[in-house]
Amino acid sequence: MNFFKGKKIDFRSHPALRNPNDVHAASLSMTERFCQKVGAATGAPLTLVAVIIFQLIWIVVGHVTKMDPFPFVFMLTVSNVVQLILIVVLAVAGKQQAAHDQIRAEEDHAALSRVLYHAEAQEQLMLKLAEKAGVDTSDIQKIMDDLASSSTTPSAPAGPAPATA
Repeated sequence: MNFFKGKKIDFRSHPALRNPNDVHAASLSMTERFCQKVGAATGAPLTLVAVIIFQLIWIVVGHVTKMDPFPFVFMLTVSNVVQLILIVVLAVAGKQQAAHDQIRAEEDHAALSRVLYHAEAQEQLMLKLAEKAGVDTSDIQKIMDDLASSSTTPSAPAGPAPATA
């Protein structure tokens, strides 16, 4: 029996599930978006290579032109100013990443709760159908009761003990 009647179902866009990325993006201010872009860019390996090349060029030019002789005080001053700004930008980006992680965890929990609720409802329906058909479900009911109990963990199924090395 085809319940969908030829309709293509996209399960990624289920109406009961919210996309954590969309939820988080909607909550960001323009400054927070900027901080995230800077944080993503400064964390790239290409940025590290660019900084190393820039500093090597600065040192060579500083030696040749005597613009910034050893110990390169001006280069260190410029680097420190950039670092002070980046510390704040990266802290904001880190805070936003933590907020995104929290939203994702909450959405995952909500989705799993719905899945577990539906699975429990299906189990109950199948037990009722089995009982109406005259099938003994006492062993299955005990397993389900053990699983539902939060004070006990389900016992391992009977079988050969695992081999130890």
